[in-house]
Amino acid sequence: MTPVSNTRVRRPTRNDVARQANVSGWTVSNVLNGHSDVSISDQTRRRVLEAAECLGYQPNNSARALATGQTRTIGMWMCLGYSRYRAHALHRMQQLIKYSSFEIVVRDIEEELMRHGNPLNAFKIPVDGIVTFDTPMAGMAARRQGTAPIPIVSMGAYWSPDCDYVGVDLRAGAVEAMRHLIDTGRRRIGHLLPSTVSVETDEPRLSAYRETLAEAGLEPIYLYAPDLALATSRAVVHDFIVGGGHLDAILCHDDGMAFGAHRALSDLNIKIGEDVALIGCDGIEETEYLSPPLSAIVQPTEEMCSTAWTFLENRIQDPGREPQQIILKPRLVVRASTVTNVKLIHV
Repeated sequence: MTPVSNTRVRRPTRNDVARQANVSGWTVSNVLNGHSDVSISDQTRRRVLEAAECLGYQPNNSARALATGQTRTIGMWMCLGYSRYRAHALHRMQQLIKYSSFEIVVRDIEEELMRHGNPLNAFKIPVDGIVTFDTPMAGMAARRQGTAPIPIVSMGAYWSPDCDYVGVDLRAGAVEAMRHLIDTGRRRIGHLLPSTVSVETDEPRLSAYRETLAEAGLEPIYLYAPDLALATSRAVVHDFIVGGGHLDAILCHDDGMAFGAHRALSDLNIKIGEDVALIGCDGIEETEYLSPPLSAIVQPTEEMCSTAWTFLENRIQDPGREPQQIILKPRLVVRASTVTNVKLIHV
């Protein structure tokens, strides 16, 4: 029988990297911690990174946190209920952060808030900063925790106004979309939205829909779906029309619901863009690949994420800086689902 050795392979240390790169331990620490405010040449930085990779060096995060008071970890707080748009925003944040010295930890904060009214579990993993996405209550709850404020940036169509934020003015985008529909002669415009959104609320798309119709002297038509599933939206639109409902346009709460509506209209041999116009919201890539392609309110996801990350880096480096707050506007991309040469006749 071959004896089992108890000898462990020694884990590479910072000093091993320093010897390999022929630099000081101070230089290694600054390079691997991502400090850009110290004078180290690009060539030296590359040499340190190559040495660390060659040796398989992994920093001891616990020891680093104790020594520096920093975890080099960023919290991403959002709702993890699946949508292609949320997935794209999360992917973009991960891409931005992976080129820094930070790691990202994602929490389904909406579920914690619904269960406990307070995101206590989210604080079990210490972080140096937090990005909250489309969840303003999370930002406010985070600011109430502890004596030392955690740097927070709130981003999305629903943001917290009492911290750094990158807001998206979906109301402006929905107003533009509604005016486009009205300008093309549409008069019976339905709004397909989840039943969790009350007609009395100030949800930006809903309020834009309601107020723009009122300005034009038109009546609202609400198509409520019990959830955001594509099959559910398809069934709601199908049943409304088969049941005798008349529409010549639909403004959809998001692109997923628009996909379901698109399928329902196609199933009923209704010409999208001619008989019924259709507009989605978010502007995910797949909207271009439907037949006909879907007009959409396109959210500025790339700019939103990169600005939020810049704001958070600024706040971590300078906690006392002035508030960083900006509101971005989406843009309406008009495609064949709303453009037609057919003159609409209203009886």
